Amino acid sequence: MARGIGDILNLLTKVKPLKDGEYAACCPCHNDKTPSLHICQKESRILINCKAGCTTEAIVETIGLQMTDLFIDTESKPVATKTKAKESEIGKIVATYDYKDEAGVLLYQVVRYDPKSFRQRRSDGNGGFVWDMKDVRRVLYRLPEILKADTLYICEGEKDANTLWDFGQAATTSVGGANNWQPEYADSLKGKKIIIIPDRDAPGMEYARQVAQSLEDKATLVKVILLDKKDITEWIEAGGDVAQLPAMEHDVSKLFERDSLCYEFRDENIIWKKKVENISLIFKAERIREEKTGIHARVSISTMNQMLSWSLFNVERGEDRVRLANSAYKALKGHIEADKYSEANFKADLDEFCAGLWEFYVSRFVPEAMSGNNDSPLQYLLKPYLVDNGGTILFARPGAGKSYTSLLWAISVDAGCNKFWGVRQTNVLFINLERSKQSLARRVAHVNQALGLPANRPLFTLNARGRSLYDVLPTCQKFIKGQNIGLIVLDSISRAGYGDLNDNQAGNRIIDALSAMCGSWLALGHVSKSSEERIFGSVMQEAGADVCVQLSSQSNDEKNMLGIGWEVTKTNDTARVLQSIFALEFNDNGLCNVREAIEGEFIEIEGKRKKSMESAVIDFILNQDTADATATEIEAMTGFSRVNVCNLLNKNNGKFCKTRKDGRNQYYGVKDRKHDV
Repeated sequence: MARGIGDILNLLTKVKPLKDGEYAACCPCHNDKTPSLHICQKESRILINCKAGCTTEAIVETIGLQMTDLFIDTESKPVATKTKAKESEIGKIVATYDYKDEAGVLLYQVVRYDPKSFRQRRSDGNGGFVWDMKDVRRVLYRLPEILKADTLYICEGEKDANTLWDFGQAATTSVGGANNWQPEYADSLKGKKIIIIPDRDAPGMEYARQVAQSLEDKATLVKVILLDKKDITEWIEAGGDVAQLPAMEHDVSKLFERDSLCYEFRDENIIWKKKVENISLIFKAERIREEKTGIHARVSISTMNQMLSWSLFNVERGEDRVRLANSAYKALKGHIEADKYSEANFKADLDEFCAGLWEFYVSRFVPEAMSGNNDSPLQYLLKPYLVDNGGTILFARPGAGKSYTSLLWAISVDAGCNKFWGVRQTNVLFINLERSKQSLARRVAHVNQALGLPANRPLFTLNARGRSLYDVLPTCQKFIKGQNIGLIVLDSISRAGYGDLNDNQAGNRIIDALSAMCGSWLALGHVSKSSEERIFGSVMQEAGADVCVQLSSQSNDEKNMLGIGWEVTKTNDTARVLQSIFALEFNDNGLCNVREAIEGEFIEIEGKRKKSMESAVIDFILNQDTADATATEIEAMTGFSRVNVCNLLNKNNGKFCKTRKDGRNQYYGVKDRKHDV
């Protein structure tokens, strides 16, 4: 234990006073040209910091002290004159290790004590020692002997090197152990085969990597042996056979291999847990998506009890990762020793976590040998518009009745109400990004009453007018899982927040986000300016939906009615159904009744009803002067595929017949109205 800061300063070189009792000195752990070591006294402790990055433990060991020597003995008076610690205060000398130059001249000595500690002293040239390393040249341990060896082991510590020499194997180390390898040491190892045996701890592995990097293009061959014990001495004492060491050699790349990350999926997020001493670090990526510029995600780093830092950024940009790593490691510093988990290793872990994110994210989708199965018929949540485990887009011009329709369908499913459609009950979440909370609450009450339900019956609703689906996605995902939601309704696609709706990539992202949130969904879309029969935006929206429903409407202001017609324009697994038309009746308070429309009540909507293929073909044939037509002519004018037209014309249903041939062209007529040729 030191009696004051003077005891520490006496063991250093080029000491310069700064201000307020602070000092600068040359760091004994590296070739320090200008003083980079900062020393100060805070209450009963001496603080040492090397700006070049040398650890406090290494500095203390190099000047022959222990970490406990940084605590001041407050019962003793400080000494201003140069002193050296008494041997009795440090412990009993149990070993000395000589470091000599090429000619065998002693340069300095490492002294080992019991209790375990180390000090260094240099030769005074007269058979004695000076207890500092001022201006002394650093060399490898047992330098004269290792210069004669063709194959050489490098380990951490003089004791381990001597152990190998005892078994006839040339070995060396550097003074100070871990974090004290100097690049110039490699000059003494040119042309040799080197086998590195690191201590099996974080500082030991880092030391081994420093050695390997400095030997590149200097040693003829570099190998590594990774033991299952802390060091070579412990391995031999446990029964290890030195003769087996050559068979245990690995390529030096083993030193730079990192343990594979154990990614985990948690909802739509990816996490990785890393244990560092007694701290569990959690790397987490949320809202992962592919943009034109790269892979973006919200990445956070935390312990079990504290958020260290987070950022939403392009994970493929190095500078963005560096900023996050710097911020998080600064918060981590107070919880962990730097020599146990360096900032460089922390940054490398973040880099590796980000590098594999996208590959792991898409790895959920892998090919499989899938057997055909028709034991499970198609199920509906609301027949025929909402398919179980499918997505539906309902589209129309603004103000046509999409919101009322979506509430009618949503509440029918949520309540299990079969008044108008066959439904299968499941919990519903309505994502309202268009209307005020008050407006939607009124509509929910009116729709409840129109379906014969209590006006105040609740419906799970997320009200976020003016926000985007992208903004509320994490909240929705958590709620959907917690409340066992079986159907989500989005009002509307225009508020998705994934970019220009005309962009195919944005269209795909919208569908992906909906499908990832919930297996069954209904989304409201607008129509193109050029045609009310097309969903506005990329065709990828329609391609990604399982069912598309076009809504047509007609107002009857005299009777305060709104007619709504629904026609399925696309379906993946079901037959198309004819248009159905409903009447929505209003009074001064709003919607008061919903019923099926009477035939002829809404002529405009009925006029938009699409004909079946059979009706369209019959009408086309009968409108020809010859009352017949070829399959090619029918395809060109009706838009139905030629294969389907031919199947229809030749089907044995008594509706069509062959009339004549013109070369290779076969003409067909309507059987009851065939033309006599």
